[in-house]
Amino acid sequence: MSEVKIAVVTGANAGLGYHTTLKLARKGYTVVMGCRSLERAEAAREQLLAEVPGAVLDIIPLDLSDPASITAFVETFGQRYTHLDLLVNNAGIVGVPLTFNSADHELHFATNYLGPFALTGLLLPFFDAAKPGRIVNVGSLAHRLGKLPLDDLNWKGEKPEYDPMKAYARSKIATQSFNQELARRLAASGSKVISVGAHPGFAATEITRKTGYGTPTSGFKKWFQGKMERLVPTPDQASEPTMLAACGDAVANGDYYGPGGFLEIGGKPAPAKVNKLAKDLETGKRLWALTEDMTGVRFLSDL
Repeated sequence: MSEVKIAVVTGANAGLGYHTTLKLARKGYTVVMGCRSLERAEAAREQLLAEVPGAVLDIIPLDLSDPASITAFVETFGQRYTHLDLLVNNAGIVGVPLTFNSADHELHFATNYLGPFALTGLLLPFFDAAKPGRIVNVGSLAHRLGKLPLDDLNWKGEKPEYDPMKAYARSKIATQSFNQELARRLAASGSKVISVGAHPGFAATEITRKTGYGTPTSGFKKWFQGKMERLVPTPDQASEPTMLAACGDAVANGDYYGPGGFLEIGGKPAPAKVNKLAKDLETGKRLWALTEDMTGVRFLSDL
């Protein structure tokens, strides 16, 4: 009898995370749903079970902006499971004012990058390096516009110039750099686990609505958004690049996927463009070392 495949999906209760969880459940995975709100997670699980009766869906609280929550999640996971086959770092935020977490890290950077880095490092021992496994890092088109000032990742010297979308783009180029560097280090360690990136294009999800950042403020903007939303992929469609990264047969270590249509806004999954900075070897190494210091989580450090 084959071993049950275990997946962790962060932000599994809504949007891309919900549809990723749904599709993995249909493939027979036991899915561990890492979610901030237990109430919303329970409601999502009920909906998922209605669509996939008999699915095995486990909820463990997880706030990626909170280091203590990440540690508690991994401890609980270890009490319930002995192995992990797939980690989907999906959860994220966008459009919040300048805010810092309990470790004094800017909230976009903490939630979208530092948290997934720490979670990946703490969960890595549950993967069997001798067997195929995948870590999927969900990125964004915004990473192409991002800058990565390694001497001021936390906006401590740039408060007057802080912009939520610049902060979001910074967190996403860091994510893409992490995806590339993690792929290199896994390969150098001889592991059969691979790191793969994916982005949803322009997804019609709730990520900006939660903060109000994406709410149009004028009649023209409301009209324009209404027109655009007809062209934007649904969360179901937008989760396809993530599913390709997670389960595709021809996927390789370090790959990055997104919609294959015009400007990667929508369309069938295909290889996506990566910001050159995210591929830079020296930047990847420096960011990794800085991130280990910022999170206190160290793994694959000498590779």
